[in-house]
Amino acid sequence: MKKFSKPIPYMRNNIDESTKNLVIDVLDNQLITQGKYVELVENKMSELNNKKFSIMTANGTASLHLVAHMLKNKSNIKKPNIITTPLTFVADANFGRYINADVKFADIDKHTWTISSKSVESLVDENTLAIVAPHFAGLMFEAENMIKVAKKYNITLVEDACHAPNAIRDGFTAGGVGDLSTFSFHATKHIGAGEGGLISTNSEEEYFEFSTLRSHGLPHWSKRTGYGYDIKELAFNYRPNEIAAAIAYSHILNLNELIDLRIKIAQIYDKNLDFSFFQKQQIPNKSTHVYHLYPILVPSKDLRNKFLSFLKDANIFAQIHYPAINKMTGFSMYNSNTPISDDITERIVSIPIFPTLTKAEQDFVVEKINEFAKINS
Repeated sequence: MKKFSKPIPYMRNNIDESTKNLVIDVLDNQLITQGKYVELVENKMSELNNKKFSIMTANGTASLHLVAHMLKNKSNIKKPNIITTPLTFVADANFGRYINADVKFADIDKHTWTISSKSVESLVDENTLAIVAPHFAGLMFEAENMIKVAKKYNITLVEDACHAPNAIRDGFTAGGVGDLSTFSFHATKHIGAGEGGLISTNSEEEYFEFSTLRSHGLPHWSKRTGYGYDIKELAFNYRPNEIAAAIAYSHILNLNELIDLRIKIAQIYDKNLDFSFFQKQQIPNKSTHVYHLYPILVPSKDLRNKFLSFLKDANIFAQIHYPAINKMTGFSMYNSNTPISDDITERIVSIPIFPTLTKAEQDFVVEKINEFAKINS
């Protein structure tokens, strides 16, 4: 089989000279934890998310854990549950397991593959602590309807916005939909700092609480008196470091450009892939897609492994985003009725998309994907 000259991954880190210069600035100043770049990231993300406060953390999962811990501490529900979806990363479902809450899996929309507000509403009961709603692949969930459900039942809406910074739906920008929003700065994301995360909120009280929870229970520096300190509650070490913050800040400054590069690649795929064989995610009106991923569906689950192997043999390394959480061993105790997700998670494949994907790589990916379609039609 014809192979590309070097492996084409589904993602590749974007580290340019401006990013390197910010990292060198951190090293030159010798303040490598919780310095000026952490503050710059927090302030800039608050602007992007239309939120008053943001707090950077060690990673996106740490952000979700801190939110779960805070909500559990403030709740009087004895046997809480949370609602999320199987088509996301496992951290969203672990939100419930961190606080010994039941996990309910809502289905997804058959066209957009994002969490369905109608399915979420069908699962709400008096013990529902939070809706943990992720955007998917770069497309936001149905913001307006999800907000209505959360307000109707007075439930906290936790928006996992890590796939869709700057995306828009129903007049809302990603990060500005939930009562609390979280982001990941993992290397695969638009804001790819290696590791890192963020929580955004409009509550000053929550801001100071998260500041304490991320740092062993130490009060925010502005709240301390004297030279000592008092620890009042169980907390964690989820502090961010300055090197990751500098990389994240560089990507935030260039976010629109990085998104535009992804969109241009997606447009090439849209135009040239054989969508009489494959199926793609549909973008609703009044929505933008920022393409953290470019997912496609093969016609049947039996073809997926064959497709992945075919691409691998050509030096193209596609991925599955995501294996269904509700089918995983560690989540077998939770009931779910998600026929749409069950179908899509068995057929979905993410093909390469990242800002530095070359034209030669793009052309080869299109060529081999269409070759597979022709062979298997």
